[in-house]
Amino acid sequence: MPPQYDARPSSRPLSRGVLPGCLLGTTCCVAVLSLFSNEALAAPKHNRATRSAQNGPSQASPPEKTRTDANPVQKHRPAAIRAASSETVSVRGQSRNARRVAELQKTPQSASLLTAASLERLGVQNTKQLARLTPNLYIPNNMPGYSVTNYFIRGIGEIDPQGEPSVGTYIDGVYLPRNMGNMQELLDVADIEVDRGPVVFSGHQSEGGAVRISTLVPTNQRRVVVQTGYGTYNEYQIGVAASGAILRDKIYGSIAFGRHARGGIDHNYTVGKDTNNIDYSQARGKLRFTPNEALDITLAFDGTVDGSTNKGVGNLMNPYIYGNYNPLYPKNNYSEAGFTGNVRYTLTPHLTLYSITGIRGYDDKGIYDNSGDYYSRTSQPLYYRDRMYSQELRLHGDYGKVDFNVGAYFMYEDWFTQRWANNTSGTSTSNPAQIRYMPVYAVIDQVTRNWAVYGEARYHITPQLTFTAGLRFNWENHSNSESLSYLAPGPSHLATPANQLSYIVWGAPGDLAWQVSERKSWYQLLPKGTLNWQALPNLMAYASISQGGKSAGYDFRAQTPTGTGSLQASIPYNPEIVTTYELGVKTDPLPGRVHFNGALFWNQFDDIQLTTTDPSTGLSRRFNAGKGHSAGAEIETSVKITRDLDLHYTASYLYAVLDKFQGTVSRTVLASGQIYNNTPYTGAPLSYSPRFQTMGSLTYRIPVKLPGTFHIGADVSFQSSLYTSSAANPQTRLGPQTYVNAMASWTSPDARWSVQATARNLLDRRYLQSETFVQGGGVPVYESAQFADPRTIFVSAKFTL
Repeated sequence: MPPQYDARPSSRPLSRGVLPGCLLGTTCCVAVLSLFSNEALAAPKHNRATRSAQNGPSQASPPEKTRTDANPVQKHRPAAIRAASSETVSVRGQSRNARRVAELQKTPQSASLLTAASLERLGVQNTKQLARLTPNLYIPNNMPGYSVTNYFIRGIGEIDPQGEPSVGTYIDGVYLPRNMGNMQELLDVADIEVDRGPVVFSGHQSEGGAVRISTLVPTNQRRVVVQTGYGTYNEYQIGVAASGAILRDKIYGSIAFGRHARGGIDHNYTVGKDTNNIDYSQARGKLRFTPNEALDITLAFDGTVDGSTNKGVGNLMNPYIYGNYNPLYPKNNYSEAGFTGNVRYTLTPHLTLYSITGIRGYDDKGIYDNSGDYYSRTSQPLYYRDRMYSQELRLHGDYGKVDFNVGAYFMYEDWFTQRWANNTSGTSTSNPAQIRYMPVYAVIDQVTRNWAVYGEARYHITPQLTFTAGLRFNWENHSNSESLSYLAPGPSHLATPANQLSYIVWGAPGDLAWQVSERKSWYQLLPKGTLNWQALPNLMAYASISQGGKSAGYDFRAQTPTGTGSLQASIPYNPEIVTTYELGVKTDPLPGRVHFNGALFWNQFDDIQLTTTDPSTGLSRRFNAGKGHSAGAEIETSVKITRDLDLHYTASYLYAVLDKFQGTVSRTVLASGQIYNNTPYTGAPLSYSPRFQTMGSLTYRIPVKLPGTFHIGADVSFQSSLYTSSAANPQTRLGPQTYVNAMASWTSPDARWSVQATARNLLDRRYLQSETFVQGGGVPVYESAQFADPRTIFVSAKFTL
């Protein structure tokens, strides 16, 4: 990959890597300011050196050698800091990836960087496949649609795809407010950074960590890439990307398009169609302006269309467990469009202003098979509409021994839902074998307004010892307007298997069950303190205490029509708070040969948000159900064993438990005599928290006397058992899982052509990914299940100019 200049906001506000920003609404203001900033517009020679020491190489021009003694800030720094800055300047000719890795090694937090080259080498096509590539990152493979991804880090995560992510996804600095739509194909990705620990000093807060996706930024360098491939299940991909200068040193542009399709790997035997296919297209275009050294503006537009089927669900009680038998075919129609703007403006040699603007929205209409049940119980046709606007302003200052960031953030989101829900309502009194239904129609409109201000300062106590302290004030306002209507006619509003589908498949609402409109505000103060010690040039140790928060709100699945059902929608839940204690070490004992990072952590959860029976109402709803904690350790290392053989290895240990459950514990004795938990309980394991995870990959360059470069490689990953619910039962336990992937590649001598073959899940093990057990009167009704994809083989070819 050719060198790229980083034009995205860094996930580490106090680091000296490039921290661009973008603010469309303030672009004109920044331009006006530039007219009056003689110091910035004059762009003296020492200004470039100062910017380089603070923020990496200039995006407007290639790196150039600059004397560090020309920097007025340098003269007033301690000797060790001057040496570190001199080293930064001296490596400016390194690739972007090398600079990003070096930057991350100086950052006192647990984080991993996955470059585009490493992702390509592992055959990773999308963010769903990041699972187990970094320590303590777990990605459930049971999401309802292809465009949905859910992340858990260190036992912290959001189970519901409609909920606010506990681990945030950020694309070029813009936060995605829902799990729906946050899956990304690796269209024109420069790198992906996984941060473990609360995110509070950039953009939207995330209590568990972040997955930060950085896309390529156009420069003077012309670049054209054409890629295609074909594999099992008629899978194919095509991709085209081009970038370069429109007006050299002033205006640059890029465009990328990708198409990914695959036939279904499972079959719905009731309707006679394949399920679990892929039908996904994505495009992104960028315009970048650098009118002078002080100002850098990047505008990006992207769009996604996903017609992949929603997840087809099997049933462990059927003779063929992988087959789908729901008479509702899980078709899907998802479309998304987004705008991202980044502006970086150098006010003075000491101060830089960044701005990030995000405008995004998606529409999704589809049928969701939640159970794989022949009678379509709990299946739901749905329409989602989401509109989001966010704006961040950040000021970075560097005055030698002290540097700081102060910022302000605002987000507005309007999330609208129409849901046709198929609620079961017991059995017929005259015929106990006949199931009865009470189908309902819910209209939900939830609006979120989030304001935040934050500040963080770093003080160099000694040349080796640095203390960082910061505080975020977060204010949020949530409103919920919801109505629930019956779909079947009164007075009973009941349906039977013979006519229930006619009501729930986009049926017209009838009698009104209830209607509510509520609004409430909350605020949080989220502090962080870090002490890091640079013991040796290639050895850093750190200790940190930080808090992260997850937003409050109102239940987004309220659909109980009778009794006090409206309380589901009208009673809010409070923010969930996580306090994280972390000790870590980052070292490169043999630079360029051996790399090792490790961390120990403890997370304390307060006001855990769970969806279960609320003792105050007797209803199943989302509420603050208790306290918990997670503790563990993680390591990540890379070793260049020989000139041709490379090893990458990660391992993590996690113990996550619900310390106090504030709900009412409910259990059922099954006909077999087994006790089944209907709710979580004190001492239950937290969901999606495997005790052990590990992954090792080997890549070998075959030293043959043939034109080009040949590589082969393999990676093996393992995760121990886990529970998909804190109502821990044998039916919700996923067993240990081991995956083996392999690849082989060839690159031409001029690096323009490359061919790669990858095999995923080489052992062809379709492990269980989720399980939902439903019983009635102690007798199992259905045991729905989702499974890992079978073995797939894919061969691709790429041409780069």
